[in-house]
Amino acid sequence: MASMKPAASWDDLKERIEFFVLGLRHPLLTESGREVWDLSTSHYSLSTEYNKLLWHVWNEQSNAVRQITGIQKETAGRMELRFQKFGKGPPGTLLLAESRAAPEQLERRSQRARYAQALRRFLAQLFPQWKIEELSSETNLAQSFSGRYTRGLLCRGQQAWAVIGSGEQEDPSAAEGILTYGLIWLDWLRRHRAKKVITGLKIFVPAKRVATTLHRLAWMDSQLAQWEVYETGDDVRRRDPADVGNLKTSLAPVEEPIPHSPPVERWIERIEAISPVIDRRSGPDGFGCWSVRGFPFARETTRGVVFGIGRAETPLEEQAFAQLERLVSKLLRWRRPESPDPQHPFYRMWPERWLESLLLRQITCLGCDLIPGAVYEQVPAVSGTERGVMDLLALNSQGRLVVVELKASEDIHLPLQALDYWMRVQWHQQRGEFERHRYFARRVLSSEPPLLLLVSPALQFHSACEIVSRYFSPAIEVVRLGLAENWREELQLVFRSAR
Repeated sequence: MASMKPAASWDDLKERIEFFVLGLRHPLLTESGREVWDLSTSHYSLSTEYNKLLWHVWNEQSNAVRQITGIQKETAGRMELRFQKFGKGPPGTLLLAESRAAPEQLERRSQRARYAQALRRFLAQLFPQWKIEELSSETNLAQSFSGRYTRGLLCRGQQAWAVIGSGEQEDPSAAEGILTYGLIWLDWLRRHRAKKVITGLKIFVPAKRVATTLHRLAWMDSQLAQWEVYETGDDVRRRDPADVGNLKTSLAPVEEPIPHSPPVERWIERIEAISPVIDRRSGPDGFGCWSVRGFPFARETTRGVVFGIGRAETPLEEQAFAQLERLVSKLLRWRRPESPDPQHPFYRMWPERWLESLLLRQITCLGCDLIPGAVYEQVPAVSGTERGVMDLLALNSQGRLVVVELKASEDIHLPLQALDYWMRVQWHQQRGEFERHRYFARRVLSSEPPLLLLVSPALQFHSACEIVSRYFSPAIEVVRLGLAENWREELQLVFRSAR
């Protein structure tokens, strides 16, 4: 529909908007990057005063007045309104539409809009000579822009900075993932704002949630971009990655296999005799764990062998052995490449562990001159809020440590989660702790920085993986290895891409 001109009767325009609102069951008024008003629970009024149409909206959280100048576009269930800000502000757009969101979703959108306002204030205070040309928290799945973050563009002439921030209302995983989305935003601006020189990225993170970002930035390429981090709370302060302190990491010594009593030795023999598919792995503590293609079903403890799924564990005794056999039989039936039901939980659960179990036996299929058998699982361990990857630490024939990150499905955070593990391995390597704690059968280890391998089925690499890893420090050698999609049947490398 053609847009109306402001010259039209303000009363007619007011009536047209009011009738449109009446036709919506759950009307929502949105100002991009600013505010979201649920008109079914907020108070509002449309009034014509002094040859102007004013829309006043208020609730417990906000109070706003906008001068409506016309209808920009109208379709079924959706109306875009032009408005003029008071003073010298630029014109803007309000979206009036039917909401299908639950109340908690609307509240989350309102919180994010209020955070965008707060970030705008931070930027105006910290950089008064710069202009905020763009600020939005709208989701754009096609570009991998998440609504959990407010992204912006700060300009002064031709010079510009990418900006990204996350508020305290988001759960801690948002702060964990902010650098991933910040790099995506920085890269997008550099490709789509060719007339601007995008200097780097300014990151705003809530207080006490900044450590992960600071550690990661220490390993970003300072030649490709400049990096700034600001911690937000009662005030805003800039943080220096060099002052973040030591990594929270520890490396347990490799323990000799625990000597077993004759009864336990007999259980070990009987369990492993059930099927050649059963794997037994010993952890750094010396205790063993049994699994079928990465699905654990029994483990050793100080009180003997226990079995079961999850926390439902049963001590292994003679009268319970038949129960263990039935459990293993079910795993063997459903957790195999030719499973009669690929939707069965035994087939679908823990795909990374399944892939890991295959690679532990066939690590040389990845190339890179890896030594068979010289592989450790998740050493050192990394805790995190959104870790769905499996970590392996391998060795090549030249004694170089090789960090292997596995993901069986698409994960936008794979590169930075891999970096988390790499930097911890490198930290222990620099201190000679792998040799001191008897890893790799006391082989001579190279002082060369670890090689980082990102391994996933070829079609499961997120498109952002290449973008994010491009910004890593040149000190980190990164190689992406793509496996054939039928990896459960056969491990086959189909592509290799080095940064």
